[in-house]
Amino acid sequence: MKPTCIIIDDEPPARNGLKEDLEALGTIIVAGMAGDAEQARELLKTTAADLLFLDVELPWTNGLEFLSGLDVKPMVILVTAYPQYALHGYEHGVIDYLLKPVSPERLKLACEKALDLWVLRNQAGRQTEPAGSLFIKSNGRFEKIGYDEILYLEAANNYVIVHTAQKKYLVYQTLKGMEKQLPLTEFLQTHKSFIVARPHIRQIEGDSISVGEVKIPLSRRFKQKFLLEVLGKK
Repeated sequence: MKPTCIIIDDEPPARNGLKEDLEALGTIIVAGMAGDAEQARELLKTTAADLLFLDVELPWTNGLEFLSGLDVKPMVILVTAYPQYALHGYEHGVIDYLLKPVSPERLKLACEKALDLWVLRNQAGRQTEPAGSLFIKSNGRFEKIGYDEILYLEAANNYVIVHTAQKKYLVYQTLKGMEKQLPLTEFLQTHKSFIVARPHIRQIEGDSISVGEVKIPLSRRFKQKFLLEVLGKK
């Protein structure tokens, strides 16, 4: 069983070229292609897709606007000629960002990331034990970590460092993507680059939080919600 994808791009050569490259890799099945957002919406009604390869500059609408309007969002890899959309893309939870022209090596890396995430999600769906842990891929192997082992998570470019009392795990994933795998009652975001485990918060002082002996920043953007969740006050 392999994950399926839909290619959304208004340029036929780009669509067909990407389809050929994906078929050559053989890890992800191309289930369909669309030239604009409306075609993509109709296609998603009848075609199951685990992943979208999405162009940003589409006719009549922006690819990120199209993504915002989806009720159920597959994994998304943006494929575009414009680097300025990268930050907005990651804010929408995309798992990777490819600049045209896409090299076979870079496409292979993005597909491996999507495949790893797809495997993790399927494993999570098949778990029969209580949801007290998650699997992450670090240093080429899958590691099972209990939620209670995690002290905090730290974003590092396209990676996340998962800090536990025993060791650190470097995971090829976005912080937003990792957040979706964690129980909301136990983990709170304090900064664009940090998520902390509530049980390990030792002290709150000004614009920082102590988790063990480590100081974690508490930014203005997240402070009010954080204090309301932890202390029950604004």
